[in-house]
This record gives sequence, structure tokens and C-alpha cells, in this order.
Amino acid sequence: MVSMKFAQSFGKSSGSLKYKFGLLFLPLLFFIIYLSVGRYHLSIVELPSSLFEETIERSVLLNIRLPRAIEAMLFGACMGVSGAALQTTLRNPLVSPYILGISSGAAFGASLSIALFGAGYFFLTQPSAILFALIAIFLTLSMAKFRGQFSPISLILAGIIVSALFSGLLSLVQILVEPEKTQTIVAWVIGRLHTITWGDVFTSAPLAIFGIFGLLILRWRIFLLSMGDEEAKALGVDVEREGMLVILLASIATASVISVTGIIGWVCLISPHMTRFLVGSNPKILLPSSLSVGASFMLLADLISRTLWTFEIPVGIITTLIGAPVFLYLMRRAMYEWS
Repeated sequence: MVSMKFAQSFGKSSGSLKYKFGLLFLPLLFFIIYLSVGRYHLSIVELPSSLFEETIERSVLLNIRLPRAIEAMLFGACMGVSGAALQTTLRNPLVSPYILGISSGAAFGASLSIALFGAGYFFLTQPSAILFALIAIFLTLSMAKFRGQFSPISLILAGIIVSALFSGLLSLVQILVEPEKTQTIVAWVIGRLHTITWGDVFTSAPLAIFGIFGLLILRWRIFLLSMGDEEAKALGVDVEREGMLVILLASIATASVISVTGIIGWVCLISPHMTRFLVGSNPKILLPSSLSVGASFMLLADLISRTLWTFEIPVGIITTLIGAPVFLYLMRRAMYEWS
């Protein structure tokens, strides 16, 4: 049976202090590299001065790379901390916003808004994405609950069913709308950061930051929930209320960034597992560390996507190509826990 032992096995060396402190500065390192590397090279030394001169360097930095880098970090941070919180709360190392149907629900909600109102009414897209993300997770949990509890297998199967349902509805929307809107929806669904503007950052950031900080504040409660329902109740925790609050915050954070970036896979699943391998499974350390790893992973993946070839590769392809083999490696390290 899949259990939290699988996740805990990644952290049995329980990361030394150098990993914990190093992870705090890792996103900053990738952020500086991200801003300086590209088709148009910007010197790291000259980056600060580029902000105050009316040059092409300033335009590239402020209008293209900086908003894109911030959104990549925001997306990775949301996915990293949300994935870690959900896996720990539900005590299942395979759950993530994608597995639970949150991402497909958010994708359908955003696409439905684009189909009905067009991409110009973006202030309607994010609420629609969040609404359907919450509907999706409600359906998943309702289907998975049996005799008051969630088994690891029932959660995964219910999530697959709900994801398939909303993926089918998303395909239906693409078929029924006008060709112009279909192109917009398809380009959005495959995941994109190359069109990110400051408007996208300002739209997604408030709720994303709200969800992230909410989960970080609750990390002590998440630690208690990870001990099991009976132990948490004995310590005075309202298991159902606290669990739903964690799921609500993770859904809001996830949907807020998906509404502007589209679907970018594997980040929410692989980031927490990479972090456990370094620092262990204690949620008090795991959640902030997963935030850093997720942000760094997205910056690296997007940097590769825009520099690897003569044309830009969708970042979702890069996260899949990196995430799948890394997750397989981590899974095989703990294969004995799958008995």
C-alpha cells in the first residue's frame, strides 16, 4: 500500500543545515542567471544600471524577462508548497493539484471564461478558474471518501476520474467555440510563459501569495495532520476543518497561477519529493523548502525552454522531460515502501 513511508524515506538522512540554508538562496541564484542569460545577453554586473537608462537592455529586462521570471517563480512556489501541503495532509505521496483534479478544473474554468467572454475580460478568468478548481476538489474528495476516510488508492482513482471529466469538458469547449478563441485556448492549455506581462503578474500574485502564506502559517497544523486522524484529534485538532482549509488554500494558490500560465505539469509533484530527499519530511521545514525548490525548478525549466533551441519550446514539455525521470529515480530509491 502506498503510504507516507514512501515520502518519509526520501528524508531519512534528514537534510543537514547546509541544505536548509542553501535552499533559501537557491531561487535568488537562478533568478539572477535567468535575467542575464538569453538570446540577448545581459551582463550580471550591468543589470542594476540597466534599470535607469533608456536602452534596449532596459526594455528587455523590464518588459520581457523580469515579469516572466517573477511569474515563473510564483508558479513554482505555489506548486511546490501546495504539493507538499496536500501530500502531507492527505498522507499520500502521489497526490498533487494535478492528480486531485484541481488543475484540470481550473483549466476548464479559465477556458470557459475565455470562450464566453474572450481573453480581453481577464478579470473574469481567474474567479472562474478558482471556482471550478474548488468544484473539482470537492468532487474528488466526495468520490474518494469511504466510511469517513480517504484511502491512497481511492484518492488517486477519484482524482483521475475528475481530471478526465474536466479534460473532456475542456475539449468540448475547444470544439464548440469560434476558431479564433480555440487557438487562444489551445495556446493557453499547453502552458506558456512567453506571453507573460506585468498585468498577468499583478493579476495572479495577490491570491497566489495569500495561498502560499496561508499554507506556511498552517505548517504546524499540517505537521499534526500528518500524524494521522486519531493522533491529531487527541492533540485538539479539528481534522476535517483544518484539512479542508489546507485544501482550500492550495486550490486558490494553484488556480490563481494556472489562470495566467495555463497547464504546466510535474512541478507540483516532483518539487516536494526533491525537497524531502534533501531536508526530510517535517512539514515545518518541508513547506518553505518546497517553495524554494519549486521556484528554482521553474526558473531552470523556463531558462532551458527559451535557450535550448533556435525557437522556444513550451515550458511544460521541459518540466515533463525533467520531472518524469527524476521522479522515477526518487521512486526507485524507496521501492521497498510500495509493498
